[in-house]
Amino acid sequence: MSGRKGLGVKADDLLDRLIDTALKEVEARNPELSTAERRKTAEAIAVAAVRYFLVKFTRGKVIAFDIDEALSFEGETGPYLQYAVVRANNILAKLAERDGVTEQAIASRVASLPVDAIAAGDEADELWGLVLEASRLDEMAEAAVRSLELSVFAKFAFGLAQAFNAFYHRQQILREEREDARLWRAAGVVYFKRQMTAALELMGCTVPTRM
Repeated sequence: MSGRKGLGVKADDLLDRLIDTALKEVEARNPELSTAERRKTAEAIAVAAVRYFLVKFTRGKVIAFDIDEALSFEGETGPYLQYAVVRANNILAKLAERDGVTEQAIASRVASLPVDAIAAGDEADELWGLVLEASRLDEMAEAAVRSLELSVFAKFAFGLAQAFNAFYHRQQILREEREDARLWRAAGVVYFKRQMTAALELMGCTVPTRM
């Protein structure tokens, strides 16, 4: 694009191309979804891809928009953030199906759980690290507003998604045999999900049910 040369790209055309590209990936990953569900998912991914790509750079940065990069499920992208929430939702759905423990039940039960599982050690540190990072949502949103620099908030959201994915890969949840440890970690997942969903909403993005 070039304003001086009169060259531009219509936003609708860009979104249409992003949706078409995302739709191919959704169809490959989730062939069992209906046509309408696949389309809705592709639209959510495409919107998150372009919105996050545009806010992750500082204001003075010249942006070279890359469709493949923006739509990637890995790296600093909107779909990467969405996928982290989808993964959290899947964990919580499996817990509810297997153990009959809903998000509300998790929140109510942790108050009466013994604290041994979160009192000390690397496992406790990693859980509290995730919770602490997620708790900075309001602080980072205010910082972005004060500085008029949206990239501050985008970087925070990306770091939070990274923290959750590291937690997910290193800490057992569904296969954890100790009920107290399993529920404490599940509570961390619930909190992350709520905070990351709110972060995405602030950037104008939604979370699809499947990716």
